[in-house]
Amino acid sequence: MAELRLVVCTYNIATLEPPQELLKDLILLHIRDAPDLYAFGLQEVSSKPHEVIQSTLSDDPWTEVISSCVCSKGYVMVSSVRLQGIVQLLFVRMLHLPFIRDIQTDFTRTGLGGTWGNKGAVSTRMDCYDRSLCLINSHLAAHQENWSDRDKEYQTIVTSLNFTHPKTPTILDHDYIIWFGDLNYRIEDLSVEAIKFLSSPKKLHVLLEKDQLKLSMRSKISFQGFQEGPVTFIPTYKYDFQTDDFDTSPKQRSPAWTDRVLWKVHPRHVGKETEHCVTLVTYNSHGNIRWSDHKPVSAEFKLGADMETARPLVTFDPIERWQRGEDAKCRYIMSSNAKTSSWDWVGLYKVGFQTPSRSYVTYVWAVPDGETKQQSGCQVIFKASYLPEDTTAKYVLCYYSKIMNCVLGVSNVFRVIPSEIDSRIQSENEVSLQDTAAVLNDLAGL
Repeated sequence: MAELRLVVCTYNIATLEPPQELLKDLILLHIRDAPDLYAFGLQEVSSKPHEVIQSTLSDDPWTEVISSCVCSKGYVMVSSVRLQGIVQLLFVRMLHLPFIRDIQTDFTRTGLGGTWGNKGAVSTRMDCYDRSLCLINSHLAAHQENWSDRDKEYQTIVTSLNFTHPKTPTILDHDYIIWFGDLNYRIEDLSVEAIKFLSSPKKLHVLLEKDQLKLSMRSKISFQGFQEGPVTFIPTYKYDFQTDDFDTSPKQRSPAWTDRVLWKVHPRHVGKETEHCVTLVTYNSHGNIRWSDHKPVSAEFKLGADMETARPLVTFDPIERWQRGEDAKCRYIMSSNAKTSSWDWVGLYKVGFQTPSRSYVTYVWAVPDGETKQQSGCQVIFKASYLPEDTTAKYVLCYYSKIMNCVLGVSNVFRVIPSEIDSRIQSENEVSLQDTAAVLNDLAGL
């Protein structure tokens, strides 16, 4: 069975603006080996009223920085969901885009008895190569004494997050469940001084015996059946801002592993073999990112997936190139399993685009429903006047299904070359520049 590589990162950013260079270092560390999927969960994104209103019109600064960095490396953002200060972004490598389907998002509030979104969870579910995956980013109740509240909020989130997908109406119905975020569980029955003393690699086992999350999981009070990798890093909270020093303020908050990544597998058995599997590859804290009072935490997984027999629902004929000044044709074949509508489109995208639903350079409506099931394929035409002027970039075509809310097919990468008129003008300009340089040289010799 083939495997998909998923990297998940969680970071409580304490309402700060994004430190672009530090953040890029963190992201590039995660995607340098090109995982197939990349999920980023934020907590405490600044959510003042005017900022929340602005986020309905454009991306928040953190989303802009993260997506611009990740998408420039060949990824596409297929989902973004926000609940006040809780944000979750999901990216996939472009080659997997036609196999990411039935994307749905949901959120639930748990702050102030479920009326306020300062605490709660956001989630994204999808089918990927016929495996269902659910990602949950949560921010649970704060403070040492609210252990039972965190357990209750877990139960609230599990029962409140729902989807319209018939096979996976709840979180726990999915094949793979990845839960991460600022879970806010603390270390029990130890003083601040004792926790700081024990916060070294050789003493962490003592602290883990007192970790509230581990205790709740063992008692099956919350996160029943979930797993966590070995915690080999020191507590991720609370630090003086932009330092490696645990809290030195008058409050002297106790260090704790508030930031976690957990997973669960829904077993489906074929004979005696388990059809689905999740393998944890790495689980780390990134102490070199000194910005917030938290340290970011990431995990890399390998997810079992049936990729060998997968075929896109829309297959484009190969495109060698398009030429400006001429109408451009594209042909594609539609699978009988595709759900289409008169609102589907074929979009032209510049390689490195961020989101399929709004990052197109131009588009044309797809062949109307009822005509798309022809064996010979379908053809659409991009008028010459709409072709892009940038002939240095690389482009792809994507078929976007409105009813399925996803991309059903991606073409090969191709270029839009200059027209004969463009080439002649460029040649004349080059000659003109040479003549100008010659005149200037003559004048310099006088």
